[in-house]
Amino acid sequence: MNLLIEWPWLIPAGAAVVGMLFYMVAKPTLWIGSFLIALPYFLTDVSKGISPTEVAGAALFTGGIAAWMVKRIFADPRPLVQDWLDFLLLLFIVLTFANGLVAALNGIPLLGWAVDWSYFLLMLYCFPMRELFGKDENGLKQFLTMSGVSAILMALYSSYLFKQRISENLIYAYQIMGSRSILLGPIFLLALSIAIVFVFHVRWKGKIFLSIVILTNLVGLLLTFTRTLWVFLFACVGLAMLFLKFRQSLKIATTAVLLASCTIGVFSIAYPRLTKIGVRMVTQRFSTATQLSGGDWSFETRLIEVRNAWRKVKQAPLGGHGLRARFVTWAPIEQWHNTTAFVHIGYVGLIHKLGFPTAFLLFVVIVGYSIRAFRLALRARHPSAPALARALAIGVFAFQPALYVNIFMAGFFDQRYGNVMFAFIFASIAIADRFIRHSRTEHNLRSIQ
Repeated sequence: MNLLIEWPWLIPAGAAVVGMLFYMVAKPTLWIGSFLIALPYFLTDVSKGISPTEVAGAALFTGGIAAWMVKRIFADPRPLVQDWLDFLLLLFIVLTFANGLVAALNGIPLLGWAVDWSYFLLMLYCFPMRELFGKDENGLKQFLTMSGVSAILMALYSSYLFKQRISENLIYAYQIMGSRSILLGPIFLLALSIAIVFVFHVRWKGKIFLSIVILTNLVGLLLTFTRTLWVFLFACVGLAMLFLKFRQSLKIATTAVLLASCTIGVFSIAYPRLTKIGVRMVTQRFSTATQLSGGDWSFETRLIEVRNAWRKVKQAPLGGHGLRARFVTWAPIEQWHNTTAFVHIGYVGLIHKLGFPTAFLLFVVIVGYSIRAFRLALRARHPSAPALARALAIGVFAFQPALYVNIFMAGFFDQRYGNVMFAFIFASIAIADRFIRHSRTEHNLRSIQ
């Protein structure tokens, strides 16, 4: 009752959301499209407390996937689980729900626990994505187009937020770091890894669209001022080049050099002061990376943080302490002790909250999909592999090393964008695998005949 008094809009908003859920479950393609287009705001709408838009977004998107799963399981005779990775993922979701009891015993508010648990549901979007868009080439094109539009919007929105922050009286270089937007950086890197490969597998209209995807996400990635992501852009593209033809790899290298030279030249002429500050900031970011103690405060913060979190893990290694469980750590940048529920090294953070057995399930799923992605990238080199599926397989595999490093550096598991990325990666691997297997089978049959 108090909640309704404080938020009187909940009743009409709830009715509208329920109506939309029914419609979107009946029209799942529209639902997934709405989800992808709304991601720029849904993933960045993070504030203290719970905002009205967060309530609406959670009800629409986490409620939507829950409704689709119920409908899919009870109204469709086809088996939902296709392999052991599907089974382990669903088992993980079920076991994490039981973590609510652990959280309650540790005095964690139920609402806060439920919000964090709902993020895991976002991984389940891999099921409708692969079923809706993995049937034929038109469905795959729809999926890739909507994903590309979503990536463009996220990059533009992130750049807009950076511009808004930096326009507030920029005087000193450190204000650039304070204005950067790092939240969606891994998504920009994933988009670039896939789009760069796709350029060589589509016609000229697709190349124009992909050029927009690449340029906007490249700007978004640069504005994160995150050296790990910068380095892994070269690593991911380099890995993808191993699966491309020599001429294609040469074009990538040549284009990268020309683009970098032209960009620096244009900005040096148009914004000489800002370019000078930016170059200095980039140099400083890489120089501090060699100073693991006393110089790179960011890395030292992670080491102190993970040591304190690991002490808590030892106290409850099997069941964890519950989602949103807090612990005390020392922050060397601010020079104070604070309590936090976030652990930058995501592997330890997940174990701290869920315990070893449950966390291990998700680790197995991620590793399993990475092995599948590697095998798929090898099979994609066969001449029978469809162009779009080949590009998707290579691009997703190229991102895999960056995925593990990003989990190490930025949590991932208790972030909306992290779980959405898992859903996209899992679905992409499953879709590409289906297309390549089908084409390989047809090729073998034709060879026999």
